[in-house]
Amino acid sequence: MPDGRLIRLVSVATQKFVAEVASDALQHCKARQAAVVKDKRDKQQKDKRLILTMDDLSKSLCEYGVNVKHQEYFADSPSTGIDPASREE
Repeated sequence: MPDGRLIRLVSVATQKFVAEVASDALQHCKARQAAVVKDKRDKQQKDKRLILTMDDLSKSLCEYGVNVKHQEYFADSPSTGIDPASREE
């Protein structure tokens, strides 16, 4: 049976890694959405929610040496999984 200290050490290291990847992915997401807003200055953007995409996560993981590829049919649209009645398109 593994030592409890070893389990805690691995769990803290894992938590730190996941937190750093998530933070980096958030920065990629903010930069991407800021570029979209800059392109659409004339239009008022009501929805200011940040939508983390697989591309944001892939870029973040790539910085840590983890290459993530997804299938061409991978659903990565901001409206994927949203109830059609609640869409504002």
